[in-house]
Amino acid sequence: MTKDEIRNFLLQGTFTGKLGTINKEGRPHVVPIWYTLDEQDNIVFNTGGESVKAKNIKRDNRVRLCVDDQTPLFSFVIVDGTAQIEKGQPSETYKWAKIIAARYMGDDKSEEYGRRNSGEGEILVRIKPTRIIAQK
Repeated sequence: MTKDEIRNFLLQGTFTGKLGTINKEGRPHVVPIWYTLDEQDNIVFNTGGESVKAKNIKRDNRVRLCVDDQTPLFSFVIVDGTAQIEKGQPSETYKWAKIIAARYMGDDKSEEYGRRNSGEGEILVRIKPTRIIAQK
């Protein structure tokens, strides 16, 4: 896939990402996430600051994200990258949580889910891609 095809694929519909982090025993921990992309094509998502994935990222920020289309021809994108927990303002977390919520829940529920997903203890994470594998 070209760079534009990869961006379009990652932003298509409501595909979830399967985020892989490394747990304290050194084993993979994989969970589905809602996400979007920023202007620099970094993956942006929010999570609880005490979630397993957040703790894993704090300890080892190497991550892998897999996004796949489960209909034939089964296209996919795998992103290796480094995750950075944002120490920004709650308004920035809310801004991105609302954008992500609109994608997955629709504009009519974006504010409700945006507030829920940016409340006390929620954090914003950006993944800077270091390698991308894509197939269509």
